[in-house]
Amino acid sequence: MTTRTITGRVAADPEAVQAGRVQIVKFRVLENTGEYRNGAWVEHSTPTTHHVEAKFELGANALASLHTGDSVLVVGYEVTRTWEANGKPRFGRVIEAEAIGPNLAHSTAVITPQRRPRAAQAGE
Repeated sequence: MTTRTITGRVAADPEAVQAGRVQIVKFRVLENTGEYRNGAWVEHSTPTTHHVEAKFELGANALASLHTGDSVLVVGYEVTRTWEANGKPRFGRVIEAEAIGPNLAHSTAVITPQRRPRAAQAGE
């Protein structure tokens, strides 16, 4: 699979959903896209919407840290999800996040490392 990197702003506060025994945190990122025309950057009129999902510690940290309007970087794998709505199959693209962070070009951040408990050694 190819890794995707996107930058943008969080469209709404992340939400947690339970999928069996795993909590999945879902949120949308709006990316302002554009193109160069005659040597000048022209922004597209509508931002691109990316649906992002994060699991385990990454999801929990995203849920605790991200809010509407935050400028973020997301690295992950883009996959196609299928579901049924009104008896018809639906398809959509989702980025399964491997890493999420603040975009320091648009914000500042205070990093709080999450310390994992040290595994007990034999004889301790």
